[in-house]
Amino acid sequence: MSISGKQIFALFICSLVTWSVGNGLIPLLPVYAAELGASKAVAGYYLGFTYLALTIGALVAGLVSSKLRRQKLPLIIICCISIPAAWLMGQTRSVIGLTAVTAFLFFCGAASLVLVGILTGLSAGEHERGKTFGLIGLTSGLGSLVGNLGFGLLVENWGYTTMFRGAAGLLCLGLIGSLLVEEKKKTHTDRKDTPTLKAPALGKSFYLLFSACVLTSMAGFLVLLVRSLLMDDLNYRPLEISSTGAIGGLISVPFPFLMGWLSDRVGRRNLIMAGYLSTLAAVIILAISTKLWHFWLAIGLGCITTGTNSIGNALVNDLVPARSLRKALSIFSAAAWIGGVFGFVLAGVSLQNLGFIPTYVIGGCLVVAAVMFMIPVRVGPRNNVLLEPGHD
Repeated sequence: MSISGKQIFALFICSLVTWSVGNGLIPLLPVYAAELGASKAVAGYYLGFTYLALTIGALVAGLVSSKLRRQKLPLIIICCISIPAAWLMGQTRSVIGLTAVTAFLFFCGAASLVLVGILTGLSAGEHERGKTFGLIGLTSGLGSLVGNLGFGLLVENWGYTTMFRGAAGLLCLGLIGSLLVEEKKKTHTDRKDTPTLKAPALGKSFYLLFSACVLTSMAGFLVLLVRSLLMDDLNYRPLEISSTGAIGGLISVPFPFLMGWLSDRVGRRNLIMAGYLSTLAAVIILAISTKLWHFWLAIGLGCITTGTNSIGNALVNDLVPARSLRKALSIFSAAAWIGGVFGFVLAGVSLQNLGFIPTYVIGGCLVVAAVMFMIPVRVGPRNNVLLEPGHD
């Protein structure tokens, strides 16, 4: 069964809005926190706590989806409550208040992305899985372009309060997309046995993939925090800082779809490993960056790794039994956010106590370890399900 054009459009819009808001805010949040009095270490703790909320949001969304076997209604609710959260970010005047509201907004964002990922996995046919996840994965790069340019211009001309209001307005578009989503539910070939069957274990290869994603995400988020603070130290303007995410997103736009399409033909594991190495290149370039185009290139290379996350979702579909798919996708979606928690905290503490050079070395070591974890990953047989709308 093939995914419908309406479903792709609705999921694409939901994902694009979420990534636009998240990617647009992240480069400027450390700078805004610094204006409210945060040190480098505190900025790292702030973003680390935010990504802890992302992790919890991803896991909660997976749990809700597994229990209710519904994705559309939770997605609509999340889109609704994220709108006032974004607006409230512009009303806070303390680091603690900003942290609380940011964490809530990013909790909603992670939950939204997990639900979109589950809907994509349940909607896409086996032989179009990589292409479909790759198409939805385009939203990460496009979101970087839209969010960074738009939010950078808003801050440059009207300030941070207007930027947060713009984020709230953009999230209204995501709510419209969620209303257009079609509910997809699994129908097992033998329905009588399904209630009595326990979901199979996820397997060694899944946990190796999960660990590799955590490690490379730690390195990627380390790059993001170092980029913002280094550029701020070099007296770059907010629009110039946000432009790195926009250019990085533009560079990386074709990679999720191209790599997803290619992964359906040549396999996913090696492509994921190649994508991870782009983060290593980003760390190396960031270490010598002084000019604006240096930062553009570094973040562009780092954004390529984000394209591997869509392939990672497709690989999860290949690795785990069908009855464990919702659980596996929610856990895997949390891997990137777990990497954000530890990556931001590690970067902030390292910058505060060790300086920039040791921080770059740590980032490079994390990527090498991630590649080593991917080497033993093997795809085995998995159970298939029939996908039909409106049935359990």
